[in-house]
Amino acid sequence: MSDVRWWRRRWVRRTAAWTVTAAVLAGGLFRVSGGYDSWREDRALDSACDDDLAAGAVRELFDGISLTSSDRWTDRGHCTVSAADDTDAGLVLWSGRTEHMTNLENSGGFDAPLGHGWTGSFRFNPDSEDTDEAGAVLVLSCGKESGGQLMTAEADLGRGGFDDPVARERLVAVLTETASAYARRTGCEASVGGRVKEVGVSTTRADYKPVTAATGSCAGLLDGRTAARWGVRTVREIAGDPAPVENCVLGGLRGAFLYGFTASYGPSARYAHMRLDVRRDSRRPGTSAYALAAGCPGADGTALFEVETLLDEDDPELAAPIVDRKGLRAALQRFAERSAERHGCEAPRPA
Repeated sequence: MSDVRWWRRRWVRRTAAWTVTAAVLAGGLFRVSGGYDSWREDRALDSACDDDLAAGAVRELFDGISLTSSDRWTDRGHCTVSAADDTDAGLVLWSGRTEHMTNLENSGGFDAPLGHGWTGSFRFNPDSEDTDEAGAVLVLSCGKESGGQLMTAEADLGRGGFDDPVARERLVAVLTETASAYARRTGCEASVGGRVKEVGVSTTRADYKPVTAATGSCAGLLDGRTAARWGVRTVREIAGDPAPVENCVLGGLRGAFLYGFTASYGPSARYAHMRLDVRRDSRRPGTSAYALAAGCPGADGTALFEVETLLDEDDPELAAPIVDRKGLRAALQRFAERSAERHGCEAPRPA
């Protein structure tokens, strides 16, 4: 054997040995440094929440943050994603339960409908100090006679904020994709919408506009003469897409509250009915004149439509005549009919 061939073989053997040694050392360092645990936890996202979690959308939402997650949905109906370190970043998903729905209603603002074929809404107050926190809710109908499913997502980015429209879009993608997977696995034959883009933010008390500029939930409730006679100058509204709660406020100058219209569906409607019963028990007869109901298919259940006034004649302490009770009922009827039509409900009737 020539010296050249011998040297080449010896070099190949040494190179192979160095490669193996380097791989072993690198693997050891990877484990010691925590990299292996981080990798394993990240891979676990792919099977989290009983394989329902939209792992790709979650990774996009928490870009660059090492994550850990629940394997399964708990008995209470929630599944969690959290940062592997001690930061606050994380996500809680709730499925099929309604007791947390009250938290989604007590926002002090009107949540933005998702649109794009979904019945859902997004909550983010752009004026809040906690811009890294937001929530969303989605209702899926499993069929006209099969009821439906509710899913919510509440997230804390830990860094950045939901004032970034990309972050809002990513959180909604987590919710819609996870809810769709959950529905398929549990046998809910729900129709699904498309990718939600340009996710809106909550309408706050400062977001009023001239009554003539209404294009969403307040559009067409009053004609110009009636608005002038009632002192209505402004509106606060949401987009005209289906949502679990739909709102419209008719206001005076600088958005001062005068009349508030609310449509509630699904779990929100059940809470609204309970609140209405409490008011009826504590007030004089007549409250029913300002509430309508409608039977709806699937998850929407029995919807409730209400109007609230600044001075309610049914409250003895605030007793004051409503200038146009017939006109107020007519405005509620128009509001209810338009909302019910969006959800495929029956014609509204006195509640």
